[in-house]
Amino acid sequence: MKFLHCLAAATALLAMGHLHAQEAEPGVQRERIKAERAAVEARFSEEQKACRAKFAVTDCMRAVTRERNARLAELRLQENALADTQRRLREEKRQRDQSERQAQKERDEQQRRERAAGESREREERAAALEKKRAAEAASPPQPQAAKAPKGPSGPQGSPRARSLPDKSSGPTPEEAARNRRDYEQRLREAEAHKAEVRARIARRSKPAASALPVPATPASGS
Repeated sequence: MKFLHCLAAATALLAMGHLHAQEAEPGVQRERIKAERAAVEARFSEEQKACRAKFAVTDCMRAVTRERNARLAELRLQENALADTQRRLREEKRQRDQSERQAQKERDEQQRRERAAGESREREERAAALEKKRAAEAASPPQPQAAKAPKGPSGPQGSPRARSLPDKSSGPTPEEAARNRRDYEQRLREAEAHKAEVRARIARRSKPAASALPVPATPASGS
């Protein structure tokens, strides 16, 4: 009987150590509890047989029964603790999965915003480059074209009849040069105005629009 008591105590200590071991799998824990319950029942059966051979059978049976019930109650506590641990682990895993999904969703949204901002910048840069090119083309002075000699029927010596006309290949007349200069300056002013409009348009895209100021009232002219 004393040997059986020592064996039960050693088994209980070993069971508690297994219960608190973090690396133990839930399935292994359940199998261990199941095996220990079967061992308790087998031990109880052996102790009952030993009690029947004694004079005080009733007192012996009560003692072994109390020991059996206490051991089974301890195993039930271990089962409940194992179930609580499993529920806690499942809840922690659920929360981790939810946090990971939320973090992934935020990363995807951030990447989407960055792509949209990059595409918007590219469109603005292309538009600005196109406006700049158009302004440069409008500001460039016209290229003078070489005057071509008029064609006509050949004379007696094979020279063109139009040779008697004044030769304009030497350059434009002073009046034409002045007119070309005025046209060039006009196109230059228009190009500068166009570039200023482009810069103002780009500035309006990159800065928030200022609140409209009240228009000062125009004093009424006397009748």
